[in-house]
Amino acid sequence: MAGPRVRFDPDINYYQVLNVPYTATRAEITRAYRTLMRSAHPDRARTEMERKKAEERAKLLNAAYAVLGKPEVRREYDAAIRQRAVSDALMQRYTGNMPGRPSPFMTREPVSPQARRAQQRASRSALLHFLLITVLFLAAIVVVVLLVSLLPQAVQALVG
Repeated sequence: MAGPRVRFDPDINYYQVLNVPYTATRAEITRAYRTLMRSAHPDRARTEMERKKAEERAKLLNAAYAVLGKPEVRREYDAAIRQRAVSDALMQRYTGNMPGRPSPFMTREPVSPQARRAQQRASRSALLHFLLITVLFLAAIVVVVLLVSLLPQAVQALVG
């Protein structure tokens, strides 16, 4: 007879809760659960505030063990988190970041005034170099055109 169906939240990473790898065996999961429950058990708390925190932690540990401790529920959970990871990756690829979250590729570090001045000087220097090279290139073209146009006259003067 099958027991009541275990419900799980695919947003919670139960492997991280129990501090076990995704490839952990059932024995490793049980050992991790028992170790964590010994330290997080509410009966060990001294104050009311500590007890409430311990109760919340114990509930989370119990939920993680209920999911990962049963092979059929674990398979279902693994399939759900794999499906969610794939859909999140596809959504991220085709839609980019969500509104309100800047893309890491679109943000820039603030530039200090000294760095800004250095960038401006470098830009001006590059522009001056570009203009100088352009003027020299155009001058060379003019000289070549003049030589080509004067060459037939010089040849005629030498021959004739």
